[in-house]
Amino acid sequence: MLRLRRGLLVARELPVRLLLWVWLPTRLLIWWRRLAQPTRRPPESAPKSIILFRLDALGDVVLTTPLFRELKRAFPGSRLTVVVQRAYASILETNPNIDELLTLPVFSARWLPAHTRRLFAAISLYRRELSGRHFDLAITPRWDTDEHLAAFLCLLTNARVRAGYSEAASAGKKRYNRGFDGAFDLCLDPGPLQHEVERNLGFIAALGGRVREKHLEIDLLPKDHAQVRQVLRDLSEECAVLALGIGAQTPGRRWRIEHYAAVIRELAMQYPLYIVIVCAPSERPEARRLQTTLPVPAFISDGPNIRETCVLLARCELFIGNDTGSAHLAAAMQCPTIVISRHPGDGDPAHPNSPVRFAPWCDCSRVLQPEHGLDQCTERCLRDEPHCIEQVSVAEVALAAKTMLMQSQRAHDKLGMSCYS
Repeated sequence: MLRLRRGLLVARELPVRLLLWVWLPTRLLIWWRRLAQPTRRPPESAPKSIILFRLDALGDVVLTTPLFRELKRAFPGSRLTVVVQRAYASILETNPNIDELLTLPVFSARWLPAHTRRLFAAISLYRRELSGRHFDLAITPRWDTDEHLAAFLCLLTNARVRAGYSEAASAGKKRYNRGFDGAFDLCLDPGPLQHEVERNLGFIAALGGRVREKHLEIDLLPKDHAQVRQVLRDLSEECAVLALGIGAQTPGRRWRIEHYAAVIRELAMQYPLYIVIVCAPSERPEARRLQTTLPVPAFISDGPNIRETCVLLARCELFIGNDTGSAHLAAAMQCPTIVISRHPGDGDPAHPNSPVRFAPWCDCSRVLQPEHGLDQCTERCLRDEPHCIEQVSVAEVALAAKTMLMQSQRAHDKLGMSCYS
């Protein structure tokens, strides 16, 4: 009864969208599981069937690829099932460590709120794909607030052991996911502040394994390369290919299109360039606007097959873009990467926009961010529109781009020393 009262007190503080469509369904399942399975048997052997729910954004999916590989190494012969959003499935379809890839169904009823559609999608996935099946281990590696019902699906799934990060991981999780620890048999402590790749790989140690490699992994097919060759067939060998990642889920994380155009105009005075604009289909109008203002040829990559974008990024001498999924794709292709972040340098290092957690995971990268937040933005940028990110100047980005091109062996081999004089 005391737990119920505490739960109701927490519920009063939650936004309606999270209360009705995330918190309440998950808590009800936790209470039902306690009644239906009051005692849980510990696993008697290494897991042979594993399901992992990665229902959040593109960058999160990319940063989880080392975990897929290390799970298969830690448990040879196991079968790994991964659940992601349909839009990101193409980058995992070719992953040799994934035995089965499932995607959430998409509900086209736009009149329904987004969280309502997510709940219906989760229930539909369970009924179509998971009902009646058994898994030895179910994992949800989400460290931040769970708004995508990963814990809910973990509970619905018939699994001997369920593993996830504690609700004490972050302030948002403590508030919006209060009581979610009851969803897991293996509840990982938040641990020290570290990059998300390291955080995801924390499950290996928790399960008794050892991590051998930490690099990102996206496997490309010959047909992906063939289609991209058509795009670049008329490209001069002297051109340096640069990628611009102009999108982001929220406007406040987007550096202005005019700034990107100004950087390219400055670089084009020194180097022969070809530009690849990377964006989501919904961002194509902005990409077209940028394309028309550039002094050099540009191609827009916004197709559903994200692997084709990865092939283009692998051909690029440099990526410049916002703190978003395309930057992590570039890092996975070992493309030198510059990220323009709105997060203040003296802000909260544990925030979801913090480069401490989400900097590009590659050998050559740099994050440009404001030293301090503007106005009341101390721990993080509070505005919905571009605000703190406006402190990152065109001159600063252009200088960083020239420096990284000079340091890049790829660019050195293509352009020659004369281009840097």
